[in-house]
Amino acid sequence: MTNDLDAITADVGRLYPAIYLRFHVSKQRLAGTDVTSRMLWVLQHLDSAGPSTLGELAQASGVKKSTMTELVDRLETKGYVGRMRDDRDARRVFVGLTTSGERRARRAPSVLEDEALRDALARMTADERAALVRGLRALVRAGEESSDDAL
Repeated sequence: MTNDLDAITADVGRLYPAIYLRFHVSKQRLAGTDVTSRMLWVLQHLDSAGPSTLGELAQASGVKKSTMTELVDRLETKGYVGRMRDDRDARRVFVGLTTSGERRARRAPSVLEDEALRDALARMTADERAALVRGLRALVRAGEESSDDAL
C-alpha cells in the first residue's frame, strides 16, 4: 500500500504544477477588477470559510504569513476585508470580509481560465469527469482532515 501511495503522491506532485500552469490565471490584476488572482483567492476563501486568522489563511494558501499579511493589508486598504479581535482571546485577530469584499468575491472572475478548463473537460467522458470531481473533493476533504489533526 505504501508503494502505491508513494507512486500516487509522485503522480499528483508532477501533475499539479502542469494543471496549475495550464489553467491558472496570470498573477497580474484580473481584467476589469482591482485585485490580483491571489487577492481574489483570499476573498473567495473567506467567503466560503468565514473569518480566519492570518496564520490560517497563510496555511490554506501555502504562502508565508508575511506574504499573507501584505495581501490582507492591500485588501483592507481597498475596503474588502476588516480585522477583528477575538472576544475570548484579545491576542487573536480574525480577518473577515466587508460587504464590499463579499460582492467582489462573488462577482469576480474565477482564478482558473474557465473557458480553457471547460474545453478540456468537454474532451473527457462523463465517467472521467465524475471521477475527477469525486477525486478532487476527496483530496480536499482529506487535506482538511489532516490540517484539523495538526491543530
